[in-house]
Amino acid sequence: MGDLTLTEGDGRVVVTAADVDLAEYVVEPDVPRPDSPKPYLHPLRTTAGDVVSAVRPHDHPWHNGVQFTVANLSGQNFWGGRTFVRGRGYVPLDNNGSTRHVRWQHTECEDGRVRLRHRLDWETRAGERWLAEDRTVEVSDVDFLDGSWLLTWKTRVRNTSGAPLRWGSPVTEGRTTAGYGGLFWRGPRSFTGGGVLTSTGIHGDDAMGTRAAWLAFTGLHDVSLRASTVVFVDCPANPVYPTPWYVRTTPFPVVSFAVTFHEPLLLEPDEELGLTHHAVIADGRWEEDRIEDYLARRIHPRRHEENR
Repeated sequence: MGDLTLTEGDGRVVVTAADVDLAEYVVEPDVPRPDSPKPYLHPLRTTAGDVVSAVRPHDHPWHNGVQFTVANLSGQNFWGGRTFVRGRGYVPLDNNGSTRHVRWQHTECEDGRVRLRHRLDWETRAGERWLAEDRTVEVSDVDFLDGSWLLTWKTRVRNTSGAPLRWGSPVTEGRTTAGYGGLFWRGPRSFTGGGVLTSTGIHGDDAMGTRAAWLAFTGLHDVSLRASTVVFVDCPANPVYPTPWYVRTTPFPVVSFAVTFHEPLLLEPDEELGLTHHAVIADGRWEEDRIEDYLARRIHPRRHEENR
Protein backbone atom coordinates (compact mmCIF):
# COMPACT_ATOMS: atom_id res chain seq x y z
CA MET A 1 0.00 0.00 0.00
CA GLY A 2 1.10 3.57 -0.62
CA ASP A 3 1.45 6.21 2.10
CA LEU A 4 -0.50 9.35 1.18
CA THR A 5 0.40 13.00 1.65
CA LEU A 6 -1.80 16.05 1.19
CA THR A 7 -0.65 19.45 -0.10
CA GLU A 8 -2.97 22.48 -0.08
CA GLY A 9 -2.51 25.89 -1.67
CA ASP A 10 -3.28 28.15 -4.63
CA GLY A 11 -6.93 27.05 -4.77
CA ARG A 12 -6.15 23.36 -5.15
CA VAL A 13 -5.32 20.21 -3.19
CA VAL A 14 -2.82 17.58 -4.37
CA VAL A 15 -2.82 13.97 -3.16
CA THR A 16 0.54 12.19 -3.50
CA ALA A 17 1.71 8.61 -2.94
CA ALA A 18 5.35 7.51 -3.35
CA ASP A 19 6.22 10.65 -5.34
CA VAL A 20 3.27 10.16 -7.73
CA ASP A 21 0.70 12.96 -7.68
CA LEU A 22 -2.37 10.75 -7.99
CA ALA A 23 -5.01 13.47 -7.95
CA GLU A 24 -5.22 17.24 -8.05
CA TYR A 25 -8.49 18.78 -6.90
CA VAL A 26 -8.88 22.28 -8.37
CA VAL A 27 -11.29 23.97 -5.99
CA GLU A 28 -11.10 27.53 -7.34
CA PRO A 29 -10.75 27.19 -11.14
CA ASP A 30 -9.78 30.19 -13.25
CA VAL A 31 -12.10 29.59 -16.21
CA PRO A 32 -14.43 31.97 -18.07
CA ARG A 33 -18.10 32.31 -17.12
CA PRO A 34 -19.39 30.62 -20.33
CA ASP A 35 -17.65 27.45 -19.13
CA SER A 36 -19.81 27.43 -15.95
CA PRO A 37 -16.90 27.42 -13.44
CA LYS A 38 -16.86 24.49 -11.04
CA PRO A 39 -14.30 22.45 -9.04
CA TYR A 40 -12.76 19.50 -10.84
CA LEU A 41 -10.18 16.73 -10.49
CA HIS A 42 -7.26 16.92 -12.93
CA PRO A 43 -4.79 15.46 -13.46
CA LEU A 44 -5.69 11.97 -12.32
CA ARG A 45 -2.77 9.55 -12.52
CA THR A 46 -2.36 5.82 -12.20
CA THR A 47 0.20 4.42 -9.77
CA ALA A 48 2.51 4.13 -12.82
CA GLY A 49 2.16 7.89 -13.34
CA ASP A 50 0.02 7.84 -16.51
CA VAL A 51 -2.57 10.63 -16.76
CA VAL A 52 -6.15 9.40 -17.23
CA SER A 53 -7.97 12.74 -17.50
CA ALA A 54 -8.04 15.79 -19.75
CA VAL A 55 -8.51 19.51 -19.12
CA ARG A 56 -9.97 22.25 -21.35
CA PRO A 57 -9.96 20.22 -24.60
CA HIS A 58 -10.38 22.43 -27.67
CA ASP A 59 -13.67 20.79 -28.71
CA HIS A 60 -15.39 21.29 -25.32
CA PRO A 61 -13.22 23.47 -23.04
CA TRP A 62 -15.69 23.02 -20.15
CA HIS A 63 -14.87 19.27 -20.03
CA ASN A 64 -12.42 19.27 -17.13
CA GLY A 65 -11.21 15.98 -15.67
CA VAL A 66 -13.83 14.65 -13.26
CA GLN A 67 -16.56 17.08 -12.25
CA PHE A 68 -20.12 17.04 -10.94
CA THR A 69 -22.55 19.20 -12.87
CA VAL A 70 -26.00 19.60 -14.47
CA ALA A 71 -26.69 20.51 -18.09
CA ASN A 72 -30.17 21.91 -17.48
CA LEU A 73 -31.45 22.85 -14.04
CA SER A 74 -34.83 24.51 -14.60
CA GLY A 75 -33.35 26.33 -17.59
CA GLN A 76 -30.01 27.23 -15.99
CA ASN A 77 -26.82 25.75 -17.45
CA PHE A 78 -24.24 24.60 -14.88
CA TRP A 79 -22.51 22.43 -17.50
CA GLY A 80 -20.86 25.02 -19.72
CA GLY A 81 -21.18 26.15 -23.32
CA ARG A 82 -24.47 26.45 -25.12
CA THR A 83 -27.83 25.18 -23.86
CA PHE A 84 -29.95 22.70 -25.80
CA VAL A 85 -33.43 24.18 -26.32
CA ARG A 86 -36.26 22.05 -27.65
CA GLY A 87 -37.00 22.93 -31.27
CA ARG A 88 -33.97 25.25 -31.56
CA GLY A 89 -30.93 23.06 -30.89
CA TYR A 90 -27.89 24.35 -28.99
CA VAL A 91 -28.31 28.05 -28.30
CA PRO A 92 -25.93 30.54 -26.64
CA LEU A 93 -27.84 31.92 -23.66
CA ASP A 94 -26.89 34.16 -20.77
CA ASN A 95 -27.65 31.37 -18.30
CA ASN A 96 -24.29 29.85 -17.37
CA GLY A 97 -24.24 29.37 -13.62
CA SER A 98 -21.30 28.44 -11.40
CA THR A 99 -20.54 26.05 -8.55
CA ARG A 100 -18.50 27.89 -5.92
CA HIS A 101 -16.40 26.54 -3.08
CA VAL A 102 -17.58 28.16 0.17
CA ARG A 103 -15.49 26.58 2.92
CA TRP A 104 -13.70 23.44 3.96
CA GLN A 105 -15.60 21.38 6.50
CA HIS A 106 -13.03 18.63 6.97
CA THR A 107 -9.68 17.64 5.47
CA GLU A 108 -8.04 14.44 6.61
CA CYS A 109 -5.04 12.37 5.59
CA GLU A 110 -4.55 9.31 7.77
CA ASP A 111 -4.70 5.51 7.75
CA GLY A 112 -4.11 5.34 4.01
CA ARG A 113 -7.04 7.57 3.11
CA VAL A 114 -7.49 11.22 2.13
CA ARG A 115 -10.92 12.71 2.79
CA LEU A 116 -11.83 16.22 1.58
CA ARG A 117 -15.22 17.55 2.63
CA HIS A 118 -16.47 21.01 1.70
CA ARG A 119 -19.56 23.16 1.22
CA LEU A 120 -20.40 24.57 -2.21
CA ASP A 121 -23.05 26.96 -3.52
CA TRP A 122 -24.64 26.58 -6.94
CA GLU A 123 -25.36 30.10 -8.17
CA THR A 124 -27.30 31.12 -11.27
CA ARG A 125 -26.04 33.71 -13.74
CA ALA A 126 -28.10 36.26 -11.79
CA GLY A 127 -26.33 35.32 -8.55
CA GLU A 128 -29.19 33.39 -6.93
CA ARG A 129 -28.21 30.37 -4.81
CA TRP A 130 -30.28 27.45 -6.06
CA LEU A 131 -28.41 24.55 -4.47
CA ALA A 132 -26.28 24.09 -1.36
CA GLU A 133 -23.97 21.09 -1.64
CA ASP A 134 -21.96 19.08 0.86
CA ARG A 135 -19.32 17.16 -1.09
CA THR A 136 -16.73 14.61 -0.01
CA VAL A 137 -13.89 13.48 -2.27
CA GLU A 138 -11.84 10.51 -1.05
CA VAL A 139 -8.66 8.80 -2.22
CA SER A 140 -8.00 5.38 -0.69
CA ASP A 141 -6.80 1.82 -1.26
CA VAL A 142 -3.62 2.87 -3.03
CA ASP A 143 -1.88 -0.36 -3.98
CA PHE A 144 1.29 -0.18 -6.11
CA LEU A 145 1.53 -3.96 -6.37
CA ASP A 146 -2.01 -4.24 -7.69
CA GLY A 147 -1.56 -1.05 -9.74
CA SER A 148 -4.75 0.59 -8.54
CA TRP A 149 -6.35 3.15 -6.27
CA LEU A 150 -9.92 4.12 -5.43
CA LEU A 151 -11.65 7.47 -5.89
CA THR A 152 -14.95 7.99 -4.05
CA TRP A 153 -17.18 11.00 -4.73
CA LYS A 154 -20.09 11.68 -2.38
CA THR A 155 -22.48 14.58 -2.76
CA ARG A 156 -25.62 15.81 -1.09
CA VAL A 157 -27.41 18.77 -2.65
CA ARG A 158 -30.31 20.72 -1.10
CA ASN A 159 -32.75 22.87 -3.04
CA THR A 160 -32.39 26.38 -1.58
CA SER A 161 -34.15 28.20 -4.45
CA GLY A 162 -37.56 28.38 -2.79
CA ALA A 163 -39.20 26.72 -5.81
CA PRO A 164 -39.25 23.22 -7.37
CA LEU A 165 -36.18 22.47 -9.48
CA ARG A 166 -36.11 20.22 -12.55
CA TRP A 167 -32.76 18.52 -13.17
CA GLY A 168 -32.72 17.47 -16.81
CA SER A 169 -30.42 16.75 -19.74
CA PRO A 170 -30.51 17.43 -23.48
CA VAL A 171 -32.38 14.13 -23.84
CA THR A 172 -35.18 15.34 -21.58
CA GLU A 173 -35.31 18.49 -23.75
CA GLY A 174 -35.60 16.49 -26.99
CA ARG A 175 -32.08 15.58 -28.18
CA THR A 176 -31.62 11.85 -28.69
CA THR A 177 -28.85 10.10 -26.68
CA ALA A 178 -27.32 13.32 -25.21
CA GLY A 179 -28.25 12.36 -21.66
CA TYR A 180 -25.11 13.66 -19.96
CA GLY A 181 -25.10 15.12 -16.47
CA GLY A 182 -24.07 14.29 -12.92
CA LEU A 183 -20.54 13.02 -12.28
CA PHE A 184 -18.66 13.27 -15.59
CA TRP A 185 -15.19 12.20 -16.77
CA ARG A 186 -13.27 13.42 -19.81
CA GLY A 187 -10.45 11.08 -20.73
CA PRO A 188 -7.15 11.93 -22.44
CA ARG A 189 -7.27 12.29 -26.21
CA SER A 190 -5.16 9.16 -26.66
CA PHE A 191 -8.08 7.17 -25.19
CA THR A 192 -10.19 7.97 -28.26
CA GLY A 193 -11.43 4.68 -29.71
CA GLY A 194 -10.75 2.86 -26.44
CA GLY A 195 -12.57 -0.15 -25.09
CA VAL A 196 -15.76 -0.12 -23.01
CA LEU A 197 -17.20 -2.99 -20.98
CA THR A 198 -20.19 -3.00 -18.61
CA SER A 199 -21.35 -5.35 -15.87
CA THR A 200 -24.13 -6.51 -18.22
CA GLY A 201 -21.64 -7.56 -20.90
CA ILE A 202 -22.33 -4.70 -23.32
CA HIS A 203 -19.28 -3.38 -25.16
CA GLY A 204 -18.31 -0.10 -26.79
CA ASP A 205 -20.69 2.70 -27.67
CA ASP A 206 -23.60 0.23 -27.49
CA ALA A 207 -23.52 0.98 -23.76
CA MET A 208 -24.92 4.47 -24.40
CA GLY A 209 -28.07 4.92 -22.32
CA THR A 210 -28.04 1.37 -20.94
CA ARG A 211 -28.15 0.63 -17.22
CA ALA A 212 -25.34 -1.25 -15.48
CA ALA A 213 -23.79 -1.39 -12.02
CA TRP A 214 -20.34 -0.59 -13.44
CA LEU A 215 -18.67 0.51 -16.65
CA ALA A 216 -14.97 0.13 -17.47
CA PHE A 217 -13.09 2.28 -20.00
CA THR A 218 -9.65 1.14 -21.18
CA GLY A 219 -7.33 3.28 -23.27
CA LEU A 220 -3.73 3.56 -24.43
CA HIS A 221 -1.26 6.30 -23.58
CA ASP A 222 1.04 8.14 -25.90
CA VAL A 223 4.78 7.96 -25.09
CA SER A 224 4.56 5.20 -22.47
CA LEU A 225 2.41 3.02 -24.80
CA ARG A 226 0.85 1.50 -21.67
CA ALA A 227 -2.83 0.76 -21.12
CA SER A 228 -4.92 2.04 -18.23
CA THR A 229 -8.46 1.27 -17.12
CA VAL A 230 -10.93 3.44 -15.24
CA VAL A 231 -13.81 1.47 -13.70
CA PHE A 232 -16.84 3.62 -12.84
CA VAL A 233 -19.00 2.03 -10.14
CA ASP A 234 -22.55 3.03 -9.21
CA CYS A 235 -23.95 2.50 -5.70
CA PRO A 236 -27.20 0.70 -4.80
CA ALA A 237 -28.15 3.49 -2.38
CA ASN A 238 -28.46 5.98 -5.25
CA PRO A 239 -32.01 6.93 -6.30
CA VAL A 240 -31.48 5.80 -9.92
CA TYR A 241 -29.73 2.42 -9.72
CA PRO A 242 -28.24 0.95 -11.72
CA THR A 243 -27.41 4.20 -13.43
CA PRO A 244 -27.85 4.80 -17.16
CA TRP A 245 -24.48 5.57 -18.74
CA TYR A 246 -23.56 8.35 -21.09
CA VAL A 247 -20.43 7.06 -22.84
CA ARG A 248 -18.55 7.86 -26.02
CA THR A 249 -15.32 6.40 -27.35
CA THR A 250 -15.29 8.68 -30.42
CA PRO A 251 -14.73 11.46 -31.35
CA PHE A 252 -13.55 11.83 -27.75
CA PRO A 253 -13.60 9.64 -24.61
CA VAL A 254 -16.23 10.54 -22.01
CA VAL A 255 -18.27 8.78 -19.32
CA SER A 256 -21.09 10.13 -17.18
CA PHE A 257 -23.19 8.64 -14.38
CA ALA A 258 -26.21 9.94 -16.30
CA VAL A 259 -28.94 9.85 -13.65
CA THR A 260 -31.23 12.02 -15.81
CA PHE A 261 -30.51 10.29 -19.11
CA HIS A 262 -34.09 9.13 -19.64
CA GLU A 263 -36.18 11.40 -17.44
CA PRO A 264 -35.61 14.41 -15.18
CA LEU A 265 -35.30 14.42 -11.42
CA LEU A 266 -37.52 16.83 -9.50
CA LEU A 267 -36.34 18.50 -6.30
CA GLU A 268 -38.92 20.24 -4.14
CA PRO A 269 -37.91 23.26 -2.01
CA ASP A 270 -35.53 22.17 0.78
CA GLU A 271 -35.49 18.60 -0.58
CA GLU A 272 -32.11 16.83 -0.60
CA LEU A 273 -30.53 14.44 -3.09
CA GLY A 274 -27.61 12.19 -2.13
CA LEU A 275 -25.34 10.38 -4.58
CA THR A 276 -22.24 8.22 -4.11
CA HIS A 277 -20.00 7.05 -6.95
CA HIS A 278 -16.66 5.25 -7.17
CA ALA A 279 -13.91 5.12 -9.78
CA VAL A 280 -11.08 2.60 -9.75
CA ILE A 281 -7.95 4.07 -11.36
CA ALA A 282 -5.98 1.10 -12.62
CA ASP A 283 -2.79 0.27 -14.49
CA GLY A 284 -3.22 -2.09 -17.43
CA ARG A 285 -6.20 -3.62 -19.15
CA TRP A 286 -8.74 -4.95 -16.64
CA GLU A 287 -11.28 -7.55 -17.74
CA GLU A 288 -14.53 -8.60 -16.06
CA ASP A 289 -13.08 -11.21 -13.66
CA ARG A 290 -10.49 -8.83 -12.26
CA ILE A 291 -13.04 -6.03 -11.92
CA GLU A 292 -15.54 -8.23 -10.08
CA ASP A 293 -12.80 -9.51 -7.76
CA TYR A 294 -11.74 -5.95 -6.93
CA LEU A 295 -15.32 -4.87 -6.25
CA ALA A 296 -15.89 -7.84 -3.96
CA ARG A 297 -12.76 -7.07 -1.94
CA ARG A 298 -12.66 -3.27 -1.87
CA ILE A 299 -16.07 -1.70 -2.58
CA HIS A 300 -18.90 -4.06 -1.63
CA PRO A 301 -17.85 -4.17 2.06
CA ARG A 302 -18.29 -0.36 2.21
CA ARG A 303 -21.90 -0.28 1.12
CA HIS A 304 -23.20 0.43 4.61
CA GLU A 305 -21.47 3.85 4.35
CA GLU A 306 -23.04 4.90 1.05
CA ASN A 307 -24.84 8.25 1.02
CA ARG A 308 -24.30 8.76 4.74
